[in-house]
Amino acid sequence: MTISAVSADNRVWLQWMLWGLLMGLVMGWVARSRSRPRHAGSAQRLQHPLSTLVIGLACFLLFAVIAVISNVFANATTSWKTTTIFVGFALLALPILGDYFAARHELSEEGLRYGRLVGSGGYMRWTELKSVRFSEAMKWFRLESQSGKVVRLSVMLMGLPTFAQLLLAHAPQQSIEKNTLPVLQNTAEGNPPSVWGAPRDSGYIH
Repeated sequence: MTISAVSADNRVWLQWMLWGLLMGLVMGWVARSRSRPRHAGSAQRLQHPLSTLVIGLACFLLFAVIAVISNVFANATTSWKTTTIFVGFALLALPILGDYFAARHELSEEGLRYGRLVGSGGYMRWTELKSVRFSEAMKWFRLESQSGKVVRLSVMLMGLPTFAQLLLAHAPQQSIEKNTLPVLQNTAEGNPPSVWGAPRDSGYIH
């Protein structure tokens, strides 16, 4: 193996290490921002922190600018495939931006009034819940009513402890899946699922 090959491998590992470190810092910032104290008027509201908007805008602009620059200052590596990849990553940020504005839900003792990115929102009573499940892979709580309505609540939302407290107090016990119960209990105590990695001390079974 030549020195140049070893150096290339080291650069790749360094890039991945830096990427992992950057993502850890970003996710830590998101986790802290969703836990910041809010004024009394927002206590019963589930919504994204400002960090979600910042991340969405940053990702969209970063990859959109890269796509433009790679074509304006084209080189040997520039092709329709690389441009498509950069544009694709930029478009992936759009649902994040959309959810920031659409995911504004109101909590009450009776239920959840929810908004949607696509289509109109609605209302779901706690007592009408058929299934409550936490998805570790997707990082959301999935609520399904007896009528078949489904609502997904991201772990990046502010107000999750209040949501968990109300759900545990009013939802039918049999609607909460076994592995989800400890996650909700921890969330109700002020320890929502991590936005990066497995839930802390939740007893969640993979």
